Amino acid sequence: MNDFRTGYLYTLAPIHCGGEGDLGNILDIVREVHTDFPYIPGSSLRGSLRWDVNSINPAAADKLFGKELSADGQMGIHQVWFGDARLLWVPMRTMSMNGNQNVFTWVSCHSLIRDHALLSRLPITEFPDNPVGTHTGTYYVADAQLQVSGLKEPEKQAIALAEDCTESLSSAVKSTWEKNRIVLPDSDFQTLMEHSLWTQIRNKINKGGEDEEDDSEGGAEIFWTDVCIPRDTILYYSWGYKLNKLNPVTEPEHNLLKDVVTGLFQIGGQANIGRGWVQGWVTNKTLPTEQSNQLMQVES
Repeated sequence: MNDFRTGYLYTLAPIHCGGEGDLGNILDIVREVHTDFPYIPGSSLRGSLRWDVNSINPAAADKLFGKELSADGQMGIHQVWFGDARLLWVPMRTMSMNGNQNVFTWVSCHSLIRDHALLSRLPITEFPDNPVGTHTGTYYVADAQLQVSGLKEPEKQAIALAEDCTESLSSAVKSTWEKNRIVLPDSDFQTLMEHSLWTQIRNKINKGGEDEEDDSEGGAEIFWTDVCIPRDTILYYSWGYKLNKLNPVTEPEHNLLKDVVTGLFQIGGQANIGRGWVQGWVTNKTLPTEQSNQLMQVES
């Protein structure tokens, strides 16, 4: 028996986890090889959570995540693990042709919905080749015109989250979330992803010549361009416990970790300018029972 859980992240600020594909002065983000979609590496998620737990209780951090590498090359045994956080719903502004209204909506695609359902043990269903969503009609998303048909009941079940969002988000987000979602075929979603990532141009200000010998011109020049996962994105990840038989995690240590993963925390770089803040929640908040711990130890 394996302890396998699902966690969710709602981004409250743009997230930048740097990748290896920087081109010139464009600071790109880490992307999946097979989809080219951005994601948050499990190592980044784990490191952020360990930092927060360690700031409260260093001994609990060592017990949960394992001691950091020592001078003699020894590391502690970890008892909690975290997978990569993948995209599930990406925010976009659309133009509804039913009244020429601007609509804030979330967009996903067949493969993202399928992979989330597999991990979260939700019903899996076939989606049609045309866009479907919570509202029917004609929409403009980026430069594309979409004719959206309604969701059938199996499709509504397939796009559900395995756990309702945390109470702090429910009052602010849930009503909009329930009314504004569109599921696209994978090829259409990949095209739209070219327009949906958050970018910011950083300028370098040149003062220009301040004396007669300095003839440089003043003004601004592009210093670099950041690429980020936008705020209001919903991501999901797998996580769970692999308890040590001799010194397993106890309830207080579990409760500390639970408070961190279901609270506000920061992921990725550029924290000095407020990037990377997320609100988290998880599907299972209980510590594995003694019986399940014994079963995990037998399998390992």
